[in-house]
Amino acid sequence: MFISKRKVKKRDYFYLEDRVFGKRISFFLGTRDKVEENINQAFDSLIQQTAIENLRFSQKKFKINNLSLHELLVLERLKIDYSLLKTFFPQEFESFKKDEFVRYAQGSASVEGNSLTLQEATLILSKKISISGKKIDEIREIENMRFAANESKKIIDLNERNIKRIHSAIMRGFNDKKPGEYRDGPIFITGSSVKPPSAKKIPTKMKELLNWFNKNKEKIHPVELAAEFHARFEEIHPFLDGNGRTGREILNTILQKTNYPRAIINLENRQNYIILLERVQTNKEYNKFSKFIYLCLEKQAQEINQAINENKQHILKKLLKKTK
Repeated sequence: MFISKRKVKKRDYFYLEDRVFGKRISFFLGTRDKVEENINQAFDSLIQQTAIENLRFSQKKFKINNLSLHELLVLERLKIDYSLLKTFFPQEFESFKKDEFVRYAQGSASVEGNSLTLQEATLILSKKISISGKKIDEIREIENMRFAANESKKIIDLNERNIKRIHSAIMRGFNDKKPGEYRDGPIFITGSSVKPPSAKKIPTKMKELLNWFNKNKEKIHPVELAAEFHARFEEIHPFLDGNGRTGREILNTILQKTNYPRAIINLENRQNYIILLERVQTNKEYNKFSKFIYLCLEKQAQEINQAINENKQHILKKLLKKTK
């Protein structure tokens, strides 16, 4: 987003503009003395039009199975607000990312029964302070989420090697759980009717899953792609332990590589997460899991949009500096 100047008949006229896939979107601000008066409305109009253009592009490029037009528009606005936060408030954006990661890491671990609170996880991940009276294993599980995130940042292409590296980081220090190795025996998901494949079928199932991913990563909308991959991965349950945390890290890696924030899954939405995951796996309707991931991202969208709206005047001031 930027302000441009054009000279017409020796007079300077200003425009608030952005570029979307090579297309220029422009809103007239007027002469220099009218810019400050008109920029507020132009800013809102530009964001709305950019979201619409992004939506049109997504509709042309991707196969969309479950997300509605309204939901797709919310997701496009989320990406715009996320980019504005990063561009105009770089220090605050880094703070947001740190807070987001702590909430994600603590939430993902808590889904599996880890008792550490958000405040305790913050001390471990941000301050590197140990918590007295807590199990060493629970503290290690939280610490390992950071190691897994570091592995995810290195990923260019999703493949078996990278998935095993993420799992190895998740299960660091739990050698009896065979970090980075597929299970060699049966596994049972507590309270679920879903029966993962036998150990001997895992290499084939994982190759099929990754073939499906590579075939569709440029065809299916990123949110639906990430959601469906997660549902399929969790059905396979390729590892002896840590499948949920590994799967949620992969899910968020796919989202982040397509310019979305993390989808935070925690105790608050755990029940819906487990129920819906089992339902789509039982019915083999994996793509319907995208509705749940959308709701996770919608919550992020509301928080980020509020931050942008509350600080819009600061953004406008930064833009206006270029007209002085």
